[in-house]
Amino acid sequence: MRIQDIATLKTGAVLSRLHKAETGGNLYRVLSLRNIDDDVGAIEARSCTPMRFTEKITDEFLTQKGDILLRLSAPYTVVFIEDDSDIGLLIPSHFAIIHAVGVDAKYLYAMLDSDEIRKQLFIEGSASTTLATISIKSISECKIPRISLQKQELIGKYHLEAKKELKLLRRLWAEKRKLNRIQYAKLIKKIDEGELV
Repeated sequence: MRIQDIATLKTGAVLSRLHKAETGGNLYRVLSLRNIDDDVGAIEARSCTPMRFTEKITDEFLTQKGDILLRLSAPYTVVFIEDDSDIGLLIPSHFAIIHAVGVDAKYLYAMLDSDEIRKQLFIEGSASTTLATISIKSISECKIPRISLQKQELIGKYHLEAKKELKLLRRLWAEKRKLNRIQYAKLIKKIDEGELV
């Protein structure tokens, strides 16, 4: 089945068309490409830039639980919005916003994050002249297997748990790296002070 038959797709807001406000206005945390961890498909919501706009942004351009975001340029990272900290972020036009209709959202996320779909997107992107960007049409034409809802839920749940595990491993790696740097600095200090020969 094609993505266009089981989901609604649109691009995020074109920020250059919005009017920024120096003071007052409506404050939003704006998602950017820098806020996405491409390796694990996670948002670093704490680092999203706060911006004020004179317009009130409609909910369709703000992240909501169950949304799927797909980066429209390589490496075509896919993010599933599940954590409360990721809700309410302003989505710019660098991303496609995908809502599952008639299929399990987590299954659709798993399929969009698969190597098979990513290959299709890379082929589409390589034909583009602008930074290997893809269109909503390119995404909507991708095909995924039609399976029972029970199997969809199983695949979606497994994929989400695997991503959570990767996020935890990433955090553990970062903490271990910090610890190693501290221990290395202490070791160098002891050598400099002559405590270790």
